[in-house]
Amino acid sequence: MKDAVVVGGGIAGLTAAWRLRDLDTILLESEPCVGGRIRSFERDGHWVSVGAHMFPGHGSFLWELLDELRLERARIHGSLLGIAYRRKIVTGGHAETFPFRLPLSPAARISFVRAGLRIRRDAARYTELARRAEGETESDVRRRLLGFLDDRTWAEYVGPVHPQVEAIFRATANRLTAEPDEVAAGCMVALFAHVWSTGGVELGFNLRNGPSSLPSELARRLGEQVVTGAQVVEVAREAGSVRVRYLRRGREEEVSARCAIVATPAPVARRIVLDLPAETAAALDAIVYGPFVVAGILTDATTAWDDVYSVLTVDSSFNMLFNHSDAGGALMVYGGAGRARRLLAMSDDEIASTVTADLHELYPEAHVREVIVQRWENAIPFAAPGRARVQAALERGVDDTVFFAGDYVGEWTHMESAALTAAEAAAAVRARVDAPLAVS
Repeated sequence: MKDAVVVGGGIAGLTAAWRLRDLDTILLESEPCVGGRIRSFERDGHWVSVGAHMFPGHGSFLWELLDELRLERARIHGSLLGIAYRRKIVTGGHAETFPFRLPLSPAARISFVRAGLRIRRDAARYTELARRAEGETESDVRRRLLGFLDDRTWAEYVGPVHPQVEAIFRATANRLTAEPDEVAAGCMVALFAHVWSTGGVELGFNLRNGPSSLPSELARRLGEQVVTGAQVVEVAREAGSVRVRYLRRGREEEVSARCAIVATPAPVARRIVLDLPAETAAALDAIVYGPFVVAGILTDATTAWDDVYSVLTVDSSFNMLFNHSDAGGALMVYGGAGRARRLLAMSDDEIASTVTADLHELYPEAHVREVIVQRWENAIPFAAPGRARVQAALERGVDDTVFFAGDYVGEWTHMESAALTAAEAAAAVRARVDAPLAVS
């Protein structure tokens, strides 16, 4: 009987296992290596990312974890305020100037300004709601933010806008793997608030040796507590414990523990945890994921746009371009939602050719040496209207034996949210393990 079993070796599962490393804990990961949706590769002295890649700054949970692991950070110096539309790239400056700097018709400029003023107002409201008052927990703030503008879609929130403005907003929603009529208005306002809160500059950090150096270092330090190639097929609750069945090397194995932390995507958690209470099952069913197709692009010249970190690409096969060169990386593009679905219908070679052609439209001097394609069919969760109603069930877990962790448990899809929810789940497990066993 182990103290805890952690299912899933992404940043949430690894964080949970790290917080419980002094206990008798095992982490089971189905893939040959850990990292989940954090994935980067070494290429000729550069790293190429095809997954999560931005780490938060001072005061964050992950900042302290990176300090603990002594991993070298690389500050993001470029601006996050960049839009490429109709063959023109506009970067930097104040967001309020974009309606006048982009190649828009006069009617579109007016439409953009009207919508922008409303978004700016509500982004300020979101930022204020994100402040944690004395005595509040992360959970208190999380639930408040999830409830913000949770009663309508982004399309309903912005209402009718000029087609040119609609194209920009659609590309922005695709950044969250959603379409405008799928994602909650508050979720989209949060995206604007996160970018605008720092003026779109120096929002966070990369890692000098690539994003995958974090999960790799955690796994190295956890050692034999991490078991890869172990596909969990069943998490069953028993009297005061859990029994986890998994497949490894063609054989079925089993482990029992006092508690389990399920740190898989919500659909996987819904499938493998048996006999869920109706409320918990409904909460997991309510989590909506969208797809990404990511291309990490190694070029002979990655120093263009040294003052730019990311660009929203409105009329390309991908909707985002990231410049990681300042941190020792390469270029990265991704298409989300409908763009991803169109790319998913192609072969990897066709995807590489398509994104390379569109990259040359934006960056003609780039000589592409290699393209690494990554398909994420369930890339990240986004908040659909009504998402706040299921938060309590997700945070509560089941019978003090099964707890959930991951970005879908948080209010915002990023590594910090996944790690924080994992730390909370680990604290709940520790409280359970430290409690005296009931005597029958």
